[in-house]
Amino acid sequence: MPRFFRSLARAFALPGSTSRPPASAAASARRYTATVLLNVTTGARGEYLNFFGYRPGQPLARAEILGDGPLVLTIDASTVDAAADLVFVIGNGFGADTFNRTWPSGVRAVSVGDVLHITGSDGYGVHLAVASNGYERVDTATNIVPLIGSTAITHM
Repeated sequence: MPRFFRSLARAFALPGSTSRPPASAAASARRYTATVLLNVTTGARGEYLNFFGYRPGQPLARAEILGDGPLVLTIDASTVDAAADLVFVIGNGFGADTFNRTWPSGVRAVSVGDVLHITGSDGYGVHLAVASNGYERVDTATNIVPLIGSTAITHM
C-alpha cells in the first residue's frame, strides 16, 4: 500500500481497528512542528511548474490561515518521515494535527514541488521537498513570498 494511504488509514482508524498502531508505537512518538511552503512557480504563460518538483530558489508561499497568520501543525510521530506523511495527509484536507488544526479553506492542497519544514522537539529542523514518490531533503528555502496574491490561493 502506498505510504500516503497507510498514513490516511492510520489517521482515520476506528477504535479497535487493526490498522491503528500498537500502544508501544504511540509511546515512542515524538512531537514535531511543521510549516508547509507551497511552491508557486509559474511559467511564461502562467502554467503551474511546481509539479516538476522543487528547485532551490523557486518562490514558496507559507501556508496560513487567511487573515490569521502562518499555519503551524503539531504532529506526534515516530520519525521525521512519519511526521511528513501526516502533514501531507492534513495538507490534502484529511484529518487534523495534535491540537485539532486542519488545512485552511481557500489554500490549495499540498502537492509535488512543495516543501515541508519539520522541526523536532530538540529544535533540529529539516526541509523536505515533496517528490513524486516520497520526499527529498533540500537546503533551507530562502525565496519566501506572500501567500495572498499567489497561485496557492484557490478562492477568496
